[in-house]
Amino acid sequence: MTDLNPGMAAPRRRRLRAWHIVLIVLGGLALLGGGLYLILSTALGPLVQSGDDFMGGLRDSQYERAFALATPALQREAGDAAGLGRAIGAWRPTAWRWSQRSIRNGAGRLEGSVTYGGGRNGRVRLQLQQVDGQWRVEAYRLN
Repeated sequence: MTDLNPGMAAPRRRRLRAWHIVLIVLGGLALLGGGLYLILSTALGPLVQSGDDFMGGLRDSQYERAFALATPALQREAGDAAGLGRAIGAWRPTAWRWSQRSIRNGAGRLEGSVTYGGGRNGRVRLQLQQVDGQWRVEAYRLN
């Protein structure tokens, strides 16, 4: 078979260069990371918010607010909001930062660093449970 139009050459096939492949891989990783961030922030956001609200109540000496964010079991243990305030005593936090956040088998856990009045530093751990669709603190440890 002969070529009817010898002046028309077949178009050159373009090859992906190494930097094209690197850009494609980096773009894919960025999309994967962004998607994972959205999934985790959606799942862990309410847990962290409840923990922050509880700690904020302790920080501001609004023990009624912190007491309302406790599970019924922790409320029974504390007795009332004033009992929670007495249990906190000198361990009233002024600032905190969560370094670990997790949800396993319906139980949430927040761990991190805390600063107390007077500038002392320590560790904080909150264990949370869902009660009526809201994360509530079931146990706490400040040291």
